[in-house]
Amino acid sequence: MSYKQAEEKQIETNIPQRLDRLSWSNWHLKMVIALGITWLLDGLEVTLAGSLGSVLKDRRALGLTDL
Repeated sequence: MSYKQAEEKQIETNIPQRLDRLSWSNWHLKMVIALGITWLLDGLEVTLAGSLGSVLKDRRALGLTDL
């Protein structure tokens, strides 16, 4: 099948409309809360790593280097 033939053959579906009609459940709420907590913890980790990076490179701390 050539590209032009594949382009002409379109499949019509009503899946997006069916998904929009689904009701909100406790599972959705739990997923939003879990993803929100994960997002906050990720931001905290990045902030801590950025704040502590220069301190950890100090020879008097742990003796770590850039390498």
